Amino acid sequence: MLPVNLDQYARYVTLDDSELRELRVAESVLVRLHRIRGLYAYWLQFPSKLDNDLVQYDIAMFKVSKTLAYEDLHLVKVLLGNLQQTTKEFMRWKINKSIEQDIVAARRAGDFRSVASLTKVMVLNNRTDKDDEPDLEFDKIVPQSFEPTDDPTVLGIERIPDLRGRIRALVKRYSNTITQDAEYEEIKDEINTDDDE
Repeated sequence: MLPVNLDQYARYVTLDDSELRELRVAESVLVRLHRIRGLYAYWLQFPSKLDNDLVQYDIAMFKVSKTLAYEDLHLVKVLLGNLQQTTKEFMRWKINKSIEQDIVAARRAGDFRSVASLTKVMVLNNRTDKDDEPDLEFDKIVPQSFEPTDDPTVLGIERIPDLRGRIRALVKRYSNTITQDAEYEEIKDEINTDDDE
């Protein structure tokens, strides 16, 4: 099976079937897009469903293998979002809506003490009692410039006197390209003939 081209699916996921046919999208891609949309629509209807439930739904509804169902779920999460990862902003919005409904009910009942208490909770939820955090001005950060050096004292290492002269002498001494024959003795493998092993 070929790897999934996420850019391709990201481009196609919002187009309707007639636009996809005009673009001559492969039938296998079109079928998969239908599965992704169907799986996402089901997830929106039942957001508390876990991954395993969604995979089982994909298998039962679209008659696909378990591996393909997991790939479909991965595509849904990447392309359309993961409903199980709620952000702080969403939770603040949800809490605000609930508090607003409670404030309206408290006002109707004439319970102004509850209205004041709920308003205080809303202020804490939205952190409007605190100053906004300043935006970090990354554009004003000047990168440190480094200058290459061969001076070891910048690292706290003492300088070796006439180091370059020593290097030249060693290069001259060991870069001799004349090969010399060396005497050697060939060692033969000894075969152990002991029977006591």
